[in-house]
Amino acid sequence: KAWFLFTLIVFICSQSIMNHLNQGSGSGSGSSSSASGRLLADAASGSTSTVVDENAHTTDLPIEIRVAIFICRCFIYLCSMGQWVVFHVKYSLKDFRSKALIRYGRFAIPEYLAAWQGWSSFLLTMFLFCMLCMEPILHCFQNNDGYLFTEHCADGEAMLFPYSVMSTAAMLLYFLLLSDLSVFSTRVSAFALICTRVVSEVALFLFGLTFFVCAFACAVSALEQDD
Repeated sequence: KAWFLFTLIVFICSQSIMNHLNQGSGSGSGSSSSASGRLLADAASGSTSTVVDENAHTTDLPIEIRVAIFICRCFIYLCSMGQWVVFHVKYSLKDFRSKALIRYGRFAIPEYLAAWQGWSSFLLTMFLFCMLCMEPILHCFQNNDGYLFTEHCADGEAMLFPYSVMSTAAMLLYFLLLSDLSVFSTRVSAFALICTRVVSEVALFLFGLTFFVCAFACAVSALEQDD
């Protein structure tokens, strides 16, 4: 659990903190667009094109931050994603060998994926793999114009938005799995258990409330009115 918490902190630093450190640090008139951090190089000028001009790297982060981001992401891909890959391969083989499978029509999945920890960690692994494939720094390795570990190149900026979507989904899954730490506190664990039991009742209440709101809204709309 401590290892998972540490990997989450590294992931937050690389995806939510360090890539925004240079924002708002511009100086002088007309230089507000020069402190874009993670933003597209030409986004401040209102252009939606992903073509990087000759001044694109003026918006880049300092080399120290770029190196730190690259190291953190390498750690996530190797240690966090690698650990989850080993975990899922191990338990998938174990369930297939013991024939502990759950069938959905013609498809069979390992039994461990039926638990929320299983399928959420599997989705996290998939999103981390997609992030590795879309990594803008890797796409800019061959065309970085001398700026090491930059995200600002034609291929890299084309990947920024889909990469950020994968990163957002992975972040939510990390925090979902973090809720499993509630077992260390009896009070928090009891609260989490009550919440899971009450969610279905809350959903039924919201459904009933929506039904009555729609019913009275349609009835009032059918009534002859003088505007």
